[in-house]
Amino acid sequence: MTDQTDTGTGFGAQGPEREKGLSRRGVLRSVGAGAVVAGGGSLLAACSSGIKGATSTTSTPASTSTSGSSSSTGAPIKIAFIQPVTGDLAEFATSDSWILGKIQATSQYKNGFKIGGKTYPVEITSYDTQSDPTRAGQMANQAILSDNVDLILTSSTPETVNYVATVAEKLGTPCLAGNVPWQSWYGNLGGNPTPGQSTFKPKWNTMYFLGVNDLAGAFIPMWNRIQKQLSTDKIVGCEFPNDPDGDAFRAAWPIFAKAAGYTLIDPPPYTDLSTSYTASIDLFLSNKCDFFTNVPLPPDFNVMWKQAAQLGYKPKLATVAKVLLFPTDVNALGDLVINVATDAWWTPNMPWSSSLTGETCAQIASAFESDTGGQWVQSLSNYSLFEVAYAAFSAVDNPHDKAGLVTALNGVNITGVAGQLNWTSSKNPAPGVVDVPCVGVQWKKGTTYPYEMYVVDNTLMPNVPLTGTLEPTNT
Repeated sequence: MTDQTDTGTGFGAQGPEREKGLSRRGVLRSVGAGAVVAGGGSLLAACSSGIKGATSTTSTPASTSTSGSSSSTGAPIKIAFIQPVTGDLAEFATSDSWILGKIQATSQYKNGFKIGGKTYPVEITSYDTQSDPTRAGQMANQAILSDNVDLILTSSTPETVNYVATVAEKLGTPCLAGNVPWQSWYGNLGGNPTPGQSTFKPKWNTMYFLGVNDLAGAFIPMWNRIQKQLSTDKIVGCEFPNDPDGDAFRAAWPIFAKAAGYTLIDPPPYTDLSTSYTASIDLFLSNKCDFFTNVPLPPDFNVMWKQAAQLGYKPKLATVAKVLLFPTDVNALGDLVINVATDAWWTPNMPWSSSLTGETCAQIASAFESDTGGQWVQSLSNYSLFEVAYAAFSAVDNPHDKAGLVTALNGVNITGVAGQLNWTSSKNPAPGVVDVPCVGVQWKKGTTYPYEMYVVDNTLMPNVPLTGTLEPTNT
């Protein structure tokens, strides 16, 4: 592996600059910059050769000969993996380097893809966005124009994925995304996520992940159970930012909440990386919001939730999205995190197995903890990006034919670590989208780790066993 990562920015996941907040400003620079390059702006025209931040790994198979047949070696298949390795979104990529190692050790990737009588070595290059949306687009630009990749894989929030997807769509390169709410991804590319109106088909992009509809399907049943248990009012405080996720939630949540009989108290959108949420908290207190939901950047929630505790806002149930997904953020809040609920799109007790090796979700989580010494994270579902990539490449005659590859991506139907991923299903909410459901979970005191995630609602995934009991966040 050759490490070309530019460390001169001070955006490392550790180190003094991060503690002082420079990485927060790095994210802030471009959030809200629209659809990145929707008008074909300077980003696409810029020279990418000077952009650093890529780390390459290569699997090079030897030529093989069995039973009198031979297999020649084709030009390497080049795959870009663009994700926030450092910066404020780095928790989403905590498991990505481990996943890359795991994938490279599989026989499929280690020995090369066998396509049309040839064996093609596979080169995977990891690009660090440093949690900066503009840089995410630059990395996609470099991968396509400079590094000539055949496929882009990308993951981890609209601040990463949307910017990469836009460049891929403009420059005509297949792109597969995960870990981004599908409405935000689809709307960014020009689609209308309204049910019945989602007919636009991206030319070069596909994705799999949950949507606001799934969060509502997990959160509202938990609200209903606590409302019935405590006889609360059905009023929900919403803290939505002025960013792609916030826009998607602000548009969709009223549809689901009103149908369930809930009233939403929705203050004006706040700017990502704000330092004061007092005005919103006062509004929630004055309206007696017994429920709370939001979709902030991880560092924003920690500030917001501590301020809520200081001001005495203690909702009966807090259901948060995009945050408290990873142990580091949870540990930073301490006991304030107990019985805060969120969604989980992946847990070790989900009944799936790797389509590459046959390992179960539980075995993959256990291997991650054993190898890293850390607690499992649900972004291990990014493993399936590489499962889908292999399935798509296996279905083409020429892996360097980008049009053929994107057609193959839209025809993939596998069950892997992230569950069933079927782009041909009539149940998909929009072209190019596989909607992956989730379970409702709460953080509680743990037995192995200080705080652990327990499955407390399986309304959307009844085949996933419950591991804990839903309890009020505050009584």
